[in-house]
Amino acid sequence: MKIVKVWFDNENIYLQTNTGHVIGNPLSWFQRLKNATKAQRENYELGPFGESIHWEEIDEDLSLESFFDFKRELDYAKI
Repeated sequence: MKIVKVWFDNENIYLQTNTGHVIGNPLSWFQRLKNATKAQRENYELGPFGESIHWEEIDEDLSLESFFDFKRELDYAKI
């Protein structure tokens, strides 16, 4: 799977994969993103293989795998 799209609402980050899957997680799981401005959140780059997301300005990196990290509290975004 590869990440093909990333977007936000006020409380969550969402991504879509090349297989059509959409998953969202609460921004509260990612404090740097939660505290970032809208412009900072939207200023990201996808990794070369679509496996990660990088925000240079706020020094944040997320992997596709992290969106499926079930060790976190089970308070998933409602899609």
